[in-house]
Amino acid sequence: MCRKLLLFVCIITLGNLYAQQITVSGGGYPAYGYTPDASTGLTGGVFVIYSLDNAVIEFSGTSDSPVLWSKFGPSGAASPTSVTGAAQNGSTSTLPLTEADCGYIIEQSGTKYYLWVINYAQAPLELNAISVSNDSGQCEFTTLLLDGKGEKLNYYSINGAPKVLQRELTINYMTLVWDETSLSYIQTPQSETVHDFSSSVQVQAPLCNTDFTITGDQILNGWGMAQTVSSDEYITTAIAVTAIAEQTYREDALNEDDRQPSDYLGGSAPAEIEFQAYKTDAVTHIEWEFSDKEDFSNTIARYNDEILRYTFRDEGITYVRLVGSNSTAECQAYSTTFTVNIGEPRLEAPNAFSPGTSPGINDEWKVAYKSIVSFKCWIFNKWGVQIFYFDNPEEGWDGKYRGKYVDPGVYYYVIEAKGSNNQKIKLKGNINILRGKD
Repeated sequence: MCRKLLLFVCIITLGNLYAQQITVSGGGYPAYGYTPDASTGLTGGVFVIYSLDNAVIEFSGTSDSPVLWSKFGPSGAASPTSVTGAAQNGSTSTLPLTEADCGYIIEQSGTKYYLWVINYAQAPLELNAISVSNDSGQCEFTTLLLDGKGEKLNYYSINGAPKVLQRELTINYMTLVWDETSLSYIQTPQSETVHDFSSSVQVQAPLCNTDFTITGDQILNGWGMAQTVSSDEYITTAIAVTAIAEQTYREDALNEDDRQPSDYLGGSAPAEIEFQAYKTDAVTHIEWEFSDKEDFSNTIARYNDEILRYTFRDEGITYVRLVGSNSTAECQAYSTTFTVNIGEPRLEAPNAFSPGTSPGINDEWKVAYKSIVSFKCWIFNKWGVQIFYFDNPEEGWDGKYRGKYVDPGVYYYVIEAKGSNNQKIKLKGNINILRGKD
C-alpha cells in the first residue's frame, strides 16, 4: 500500500530518540524518496535516482562506531553481499553507488536499515503523443492511446516479494457536471490518475468536446522535469440527461384530501405535473417514457417535448423517466425514475349546514373528496325547483338563491361524478339548512 511521499531531499529520520539519517542522490539531483509499506521491511525507504552519475548514499549515525554496507537483489536480504568503498568521517558514512536496482543494508552497532535504490535512467518515462481511439460506442469510457514508453519501476522487499513504485500519470480534460443550483450542466475540469504507463488507457467519457492532456510522472514532477502531451480536440459521443418534475397544487381546495402530498408525486387526481428535460451536448433525441411497470417492460406512452405538462387522472402508479440518445443511437442515457401515485377516489356530502348564522363556521355546503376527475352537482328545493348548480368539487353552495338566503328546511342534492378509477359515482341526499328565518 502506498504511503506518504518523502521530501525530495530524501532525509529519513528513524526513531524518536535517534538521529540516523539516510540521504541519496544521483545524476545531479536529490533522489526521489518513497516510504513503502512496513511489511516490505525496507525501513530505510525506496529511492529513485536520476542516474548513477555521481550517485551516493550518505548515512549519518548516532556515533562514530563503524558502519557496514552490503547489498541484496530480488531474492531478498537473507544472503547479502558485502560492499566496499564507503568512506566514514565521524558519524557519517558515504557510499559511492556503482550499482542500482538493488537493495542496500546499512548496519551500525547491531542495528540494520534496509533500502532499495531504483535507477530511473534504466526505465525512463517517454511521452510522445496522445490520441483518442476511433472505436465506436464510447458511451461510458473513452479509450486514450499513448505513444511512448515507461517500464515498471520494480523493487523488492527484504523477503524477495516483488513490488512496483507507481508512476502516477495525471490525465486532465473537461466534462459536464450537473449543477442543482443553476439547473444546468456546467463545464468542469476532470482529472484522473493512471498508476503506470500503458499504451491504452480508459477514462470516464467526457460529456463535452475536449482535448486530453497527460502529465507525469510523479518522479519527474519531483525533479521539475514533468513531461506533458495533449491530444487534438475530441468530439464527444457520450451523453447524460437530467429531469425535474414539479407538481401544481390546488391551494384553495381545502375540502380535497391529499391534494398536496409532501413526499411523493400524485395524490388526489387530477394531478398536474410539469416535467423539464435537461441534456448534455451530444444528445440529439429525447423521449419521456411512461410505464405501469417499474422496469419499463411495458411502455404505455411516449412524448418528445423538452417541457411536458401532463395531467394524471387514473388511479394507480405510473413510472416516468427521460431517455436521451446521441446521433448514432449507440449511446443512451436515463434520468432518475419518477413515481406518480394517484389515490383511490372518495366523495362524501354533508347533510346539514347553517348559512348566515356564524360567518366562517359551517356556513357553506361543500363535499369532501379525493381523486374526482369530473363532477356535477344540482341542488333542488322541496318542489323540485333547481336553485343551485356547480361543476367544481372544490366549490360549494352558500345557501342563497337569487342573492338571498333560502328559508331553513330540507333541500336535496344530486351528484354525478367520475373517479380516478374511471368509475361513475352517483350521490343523492338531503341538505338540512339550520338557521332562523330572515
